[in-house]
Amino acid sequence: MNKENNIEMILERNTLERSYHDYIYTHSMPKKAENFIMKFHQASTFLHDSKSENIIFDQNIFPWLKVVEKTDVKPEYYEHEIMLHKQVLSNIKGSARKYNVDFTFTFEELSILLNNSFGRDKDSHSKKYGSAGGLYPVIPLMLVFKSFSKFENGVYVYNSLQQNMMRIKNWTNEESRFVKEEVCHHSTDLPNTCMAYAVDIRKAILKYHIRGYRHAVIEVGAMSQVFKHSLHSLKENVGEISWSGFNDNQLSFECGLNARLCPIILLQWFGHLY
Repeated sequence: MNKENNIEMILERNTLERSYHDYIYTHSMPKKAENFIMKFHQASTFLHDSKSENIIFDQNIFPWLKVVEKTDVKPEYYEHEIMLHKQVLSNIKGSARKYNVDFTFTFEELSILLNNSFGRDKDSHSKKYGSAGGLYPVIPLMLVFKSFSKFENGVYVYNSLQQNMMRIKNWTNEESRFVKEEVCHHSTDLPNTCMAYAVDIRKAILKYHIRGYRHAVIEVGAMSQVFKHSLHSLKENVGEISWSGFNDNQLSFECGLNARLCPIILLQWFGHLY
């Protein structure tokens, strides 16, 4: 089979699958739940001028933050207390904010990192993180702000079945700078690669309705934790940080996504430390 025939078969199969999905979404989507989730999600979105010096937080909470940061929420009353065996914990990998942006990952390192984080088991097709009903509505994307190895500036979707990266949007150098420095907030000194987690809203809520959105948000958290573990298992002197500082709808648009149906809800920057 030649390459042209193979491409035609892929396009035909994709068209049939897309038509079937559209049919199900049109006739079976719980419209009330869909409209509620769309409005709820948009209520959580952000739009902020990266150059603005206005403080978006109530300054009255700053003293309180100093008290509650890095503390646990404990019950005011409990019936009984059982002491566990004491253990000294050290070298726990927290979030990192200072990176050496001149260092990049090799193609082999990046392949191992992405496959270990988001790949599927060859027999069960399960991933390392749970997903309600095995739906996996969260899409892992990699944003590249400076070309390296085989990757040019742009947006790539990880395909777990083929273990490949599909570029869906190319950026010029100026577009990359604009997205990183103006659409994202306070990220100028962060690495030139990050993961972005986008939720296919319709796939998430078709079966479980409103609760499906909760499942998707939980899945994003699980994915970012698996990615963090895979990163630190890969090599020493690397770090990552989860990030919600970006203009939601604008970033989804710049990444070639439908901001209403497939919004990005979390970024996870990763790179080498000094």
